Amino acid sequence: MDARQRRTRARLARTILQLAAERPTSEISVSEIAARAGINRSTFYQHAAAPCELLESVLAEELTELSMTHLATVSADDAPAAITRATVAALRHIDERADIYRVGLGDDLIGASLQPMLNRVFTSTVLDIFERGAITLPHAECLSEEQRELFMRSAAHFVAAGSVASFRVWLDTPAPRDVESFLEVIRELLPSWWPFETEHGPALAPADESALARS
Repeated sequence: MDARQRRTRARLARTILQLAAERPTSEISVSEIAARAGINRSTFYQHAAAPCELLESVLAEELTELSMTHLATVSADDAPAAITRATVAALRHIDERADIYRVGLGDDLIGASLQPMLNRVFTSTVLDIFERGAITLPHAECLSEEQRELFMRSAAHFVAAGSVASFRVWLDTPAPRDVESFLEVIRELLPSWWPFETEHGPALAPADESALARS
C-alpha cells in the first residue's frame, strides 16, 4: 500500500469509526462514508465491499496491532505476563470503542455482528501463541501429533469464544468499567493450563501515549 492509499485508508478508518459509534452499519451507506471521507465511491470499493466489512477490518487491524505489540516475542518464560497485558489492552480497546461494540455485540442487532470478527482475531492470536511454544500442553507427553493439533485448534476456539463472551458481559456493566474485576473473573473461568498472571499490577498501568494517539 503506497502513501496515498494509506492516507485514504486512514480517512476511511476515522470515518467508519465515527459513524459506527452513532448507529449500526446497516444504517450507513457507502455514499455517506465516501462523502465524509472526501473520496469517491469507486475508491471506497478498493478497500471494502460494504460498510460492515470496512468496520470489521478496521477493528481487526487495531486488535492485531495490539497482539503484535504485546505478544510478538511471547515465550514460555513470559507468557503469563504478556497474555495478561494483551488481555488488558484488548479490554481498553473495547472500552474505548464501547458505543461500537455494544451495538455490534447486541442480541437485537440487525445486520452484521462483530462477534465472528472478534472470534477470528482471538483464535488466530491463541494459535500463534501455541505455535511459538509459549504454552505447555497438559499431558503433552501422551499426545500424538494428531491429538496435539486437535487440542490446540479446539483450545484456541474455546478460549477465544469464551473471552469474547466475557468481554461482552463486561461491556454491559456501567462505566467506568473495572478492568481488575474482569481479570479476577476471567482468571477463574480460563482453563488451569492457560498462562495468566496472578499478580496483575503492571498490566494495569496506563496505556502509553502512542497507543492513546492511535485511538
